[in-house]
Amino acid sequence: MESFGFWAVVPPLLALILAFTTRHVVLSLGVATFTGMLIIHGGQPVDALQGLLVDGPFTQLAQGGNAQIIVVITIISGFIYLVEQSGGMKAFSQLSTRYITSPVKAKLASWLTGLGIFFTDSGNSLILGPMFAPIFDRLRVSREKLAYIIDSTSSPVCVLVPIISWGVYSQGLIENAFTNLGQKVDGFTVFLQVIPYQLYPLLALAAIPMYALLNQDWGPMAEAQRAAKEAQQRQLQSQQQQAAVDISLVLLPLAALFGTLICLFIYNYGVQGKINGPVIRMSLGSSYVVATLVAMVLYWRKRVMTPSQSFNTFLAGMQRITLILVILLLAWTLGSICKTLGTGDYISQLLDGRLPIFLVPSLVFVIGAFVSVATGSSWGTFALLIPITVPVAVTLGADPLVCIGAALSGGLLGDHASPISDTTILSSMATGCDHGSHVRTQFPYAILTGVAACIGFMVAQLTQNPWTVLLALLLQFGLIVVMTRRQRRNEQQQLVTA
Repeated sequence: MESFGFWAVVPPLLALILAFTTRHVVLSLGVATFTGMLIIHGGQPVDALQGLLVDGPFTQLAQGGNAQIIVVITIISGFIYLVEQSGGMKAFSQLSTRYITSPVKAKLASWLTGLGIFFTDSGNSLILGPMFAPIFDRLRVSREKLAYIIDSTSSPVCVLVPIISWGVYSQGLIENAFTNLGQKVDGFTVFLQVIPYQLYPLLALAAIPMYALLNQDWGPMAEAQRAAKEAQQRQLQSQQQQAAVDISLVLLPLAALFGTLICLFIYNYGVQGKINGPVIRMSLGSSYVVATLVAMVLYWRKRVMTPSQSFNTFLAGMQRITLILVILLLAWTLGSICKTLGTGDYISQLLDGRLPIFLVPSLVFVIGAFVSVATGSSWGTFALLIPITVPVAVTLGADPLVCIGAALSGGLLGDHASPISDTTILSSMATGCDHGSHVRTQFPYAILTGVAACIGFMVAQLTQNPWTVLLALLLQFGLIVVMTRRQRRNEQQQLVTA
């Protein structure tokens, strides 16, 4: 195999630099892939362009497993958009707004509802914001706190679920990264093994009930809460009584989805005796098609949408995922180019003996966090990091499961905290919270969670034990207690002084 030396790291390094400076993931990946082809073809632009057309995204799309992933993600996107537009998920959210009589109950109810709407990150924000804003206003809880809770139960939930587009997307990147190493793995199985090591999303979700039960905030969030208590109750349009929405609009399609999925799993495992990535993707695609058909018939019978409107809405939802599909194809192509260049081997040689193995996952997490904060894109960060992280981890002797969890976690930190992240923007918009105030109040909470996760990754690499997440949870709880007690002490001193 030809040795490219330093040139092996130029494409992924260029992708990271462009991601920081342009904040455009597609442009970054596109330039990086073309640069990689230029290096492979000795600087000949015509040969590089032909190589990109012959061995680039089209070749990646032609591979059976990749094509399955593209189809499944597209169908899932269409189904989610159809259910969103029917108003069904708003009804799903309304169920959680009854019997809420205290700030603690309001915070826990919004958290639990966010966990329930696990199948869409954007839908989570757009549904929970209008539903819970009047409740938080009535109980004098700040809009900043509601925006934080919604932002913390959107993408952090989605990235942990293997049967929605987030999970399928990640599985495709993981499977492709191992394939480039010559290792045949099942993306679904590896993803399940990685879940305990997705420390940041797990800790971000756990932080909400911790803050709710302690009933004390700190930093800018405490200032926002104090202002909310002192201000008169806001009278917003969202406070008006909302018309009841039929809960069956979401429950029946979801019942069809999970019922079909369970039946297919039982058949494939019990009769066929196999459950692997292709079978999972086939089962997911079939289940979402059945659920979509059930939804279309249901919406027609209840006069919510005509069959034509339902079908057009489904197609519109499929079109929404186009940018993600482009990112995925370019990421696969860049991963294949890095394999040809020997990027993983070269980076491993540079780090070998210079970086303690236990620091590798934490370094991946920090790099991912910086990239995702700069770009506001978790999926783009996954696409940039996972193809490089897996070969480097394998070569250095680090646990690839821990390192993949670190890459996913780093991407999530930015998606959670970046001012240009779509979920961050939607959380501000849906709650009627000033965007700058939402970012300012949430960022310290995200960093505290990131510190606990970073330390957790060091321990996870040393122990290679999935139960490390419990230690990280205890560490996070300890940090939260310290910060909230300090805040309470400062407030008491201010009262005495006043």
